[in-house]
Amino acid sequence: MILETLYDALYEEYNQTREGIHVSDITLCPREACFRRLDPKPLTNTDLNFFTSGKAIHEAIQSLVKKYPGRFEIEKEVRHGEIRGHIDLFDKTNHIPIEAKSARVKTMSEPKAHYLKQLEGYMALTGADTGIILVQCLLNYEDKPFLEFEHHMTEEQRHNTMKQLEEDATMLKCGIANVDPSLVRHINYDLTLNWKCRYCPYAKPCEAFRVLENAGKFNNSKTVEIKGDIHVGRVNVDKK
Repeated sequence: MILETLYDALYEEYNQTREGIHVSDITLCPREACFRRLDPKPLTNTDLNFFTSGKAIHEAIQSLVKKYPGRFEIEKEVRHGEIRGHIDLFDKTNHIPIEAKSARVKTMSEPKAHYLKQLEGYMALTGADTGIILVQCLLNYEDKPFLEFEHHMTEEQRHNTMKQLEEDATMLKCGIANVDPSLVRHINYDLTLNWKCRYCPYAKPCEAFRVLENAGKFNNSKTVEIKGDIHVGRVNVDKK
């Protein structure tokens, strides 16, 4: 009974209308973000687990740095056109965006690719050449459960990242407006990120889009039946 209430509350949290296109929507899988906007799915116990563990490290670290208001800005909002972002912490003294993450590992030698993608988006939006990722290793009960990774970008790299953000934001808006996720970039061919496809609730319709794209048959006359409950642009998605 209580879990169902938490699921409902989290569903409302995830699906509330937000202004603009958020960095978190376009730095992992923009196509999933489009699907999610058009066809929200019920949330699971796993979703609740990810939310609460992530929220815990954010709130704990942010509460500690409140002692230094002159140096740190909490949940710093950044904007560029219609792109929006909220950085966990921003070191105003050293002009460094800081992202806090938790991972179910004992340790890690380098930050995960999707951690870097999000941080790089914030570095591009703030013009920062240095960023930091703090990681809490949840399975480390011994010597060093917290890790700090420093990341650097050149001006050219920030420019390229900004260009990608702009393109993804434009295509996500287009996909939503046309009710067509196929217009939006996916991550299935990215070997550093496509692990997420295994858990994606939209994996089957996304796969159907890719099959048609690869076969060169993706045009206005084609219709394919896929499990789902929305009509997605040039592909009919019918509930079976």
